[in-house]
Amino acid sequence: MYPVKRICYQLIVPIVLILVSLMIVWKWPEIQALFKSTQELKALLVLLPTLPYAVFTMGALMGWRYNNMGLAAGSGVLALSYFITLGFSPGQWSNTYYEAYIFLFPLNMILCAEFIKRYIFTFQSLLIVFLILFQVFMVVVFCGRVDFSSSAIVSKLDSLIPFASIRLDDLSGRIQSFLAMEHLVIFKQIPTPAIISFLIALTWLSVRFLKNRDILLAGYVGALSAVFLSAAANQPEPATVVFHITAGLILIITNIEASFFMAYHDELTGLPGRRSLNESMMNLGKTYAIAMMDIDHFKKFNDRYGHKTGDDVLKVVGTRLKEMSGRARVFRYGGEEFTAVFSGKTVKESIVHLENFRKNLENSKFIVRLKSRKKSSPVKRGKGPAAGQKQVKITISIGVAGPDIKHPTPEKVIKAADKALYKAKKTGRNRVCR
Repeated sequence: MYPVKRICYQLIVPIVLILVSLMIVWKWPEIQALFKSTQELKALLVLLPTLPYAVFTMGALMGWRYNNMGLAAGSGVLALSYFITLGFSPGQWSNTYYEAYIFLFPLNMILCAEFIKRYIFTFQSLLIVFLILFQVFMVVVFCGRVDFSSSAIVSKLDSLIPFASIRLDDLSGRIQSFLAMEHLVIFKQIPTPAIISFLIALTWLSVRFLKNRDILLAGYVGALSAVFLSAAANQPEPATVVFHITAGLILIITNIEASFFMAYHDELTGLPGRRSLNESMMNLGKTYAIAMMDIDHFKKFNDRYGHKTGDDVLKVVGTRLKEMSGRARVFRYGGEEFTAVFSGKTVKESIVHLENFRKNLENSKFIVRLKSRKKSSPVKRGKGPAAGQKQVKITISIGVAGPDIKHPTPEKVIKAADKALYKAKKTGRNRVCR
């Protein structure tokens, strides 16, 4: 249930912004009339075509400031998309600049998405810049009004490669014919190769997003969808501006959301981290309980089976904690320690939920996959530990405390819960103490 909830949460920003953009494009005549009737808004209407560049510049600056190549490159590709859409609309020129752009844009978004967490000043980043500039050069050469037979450079090339000019003219014609292929009936404004390119890119990015559940990838899916709607719109004048602004904002906001998540959540378990706990304790009422939890014998477990298996244990415990009853807010305190905060509940009331969690964790099965294991067959899989596997038990010790005369503040309560946790460790582990 939690992965589905997280996926839906990460898609909220792109979906809401795209829906708002659709509404603006739909109601554009009324909005335009309103703007023209007011002097101040009329000036804003004149500046509207420049707003996408402001958004893209903001995204590029944020990418540079946070050393995020994905955001900087994505903003640059969107800026190039907007420039070409405005300057080379379908049918406006005899060349196929627009058809080339609309075909290459989705592929460039895939390229940028592959480097969403790369630093700017790296070899990979320079490679992206080179590939984009190379595409611009190739489009200008093969999709523009270039007559290779009259080119001095190509004429000299004819002496080395016979009929070079004829071959280049033929290649240019084939490329332009492919890019301007017969349009599909559904989207008359978009050539067939471009629709295929969009479908491939949307499928690729969506599969990666569902697999990794990364909000940055959700941003690329949303930005790509917004540009597709811009290209498919019957009225390019408002749609081009509105949907490109939306695409830029989606990239910026999802990157801000990703930064916020990294600052307040633990990346391994997905639980809120220490900073979230500190802020939560500042907003507690008079009645609450705080529990400190520690995985039993985790160091020995980690040393015996390896850190990767230790990480798997932390993920399992984190997943179980998200399912804890009693409306507890759970946090990763650090290492193998976790914290649960029961707002509005006494220590006695919270112990019931903590005991249920402890028993469920103790009764759950955790299979360690040893390095020497062999791949099990589909028949054996799911029927207990196979050859090269070992089933172990995960237990946890818990200390819980609430506010009283000696511990009037959340900071002192958490120290009391830590003492209770130490008591649970000393008296045999796998228990709840207060």
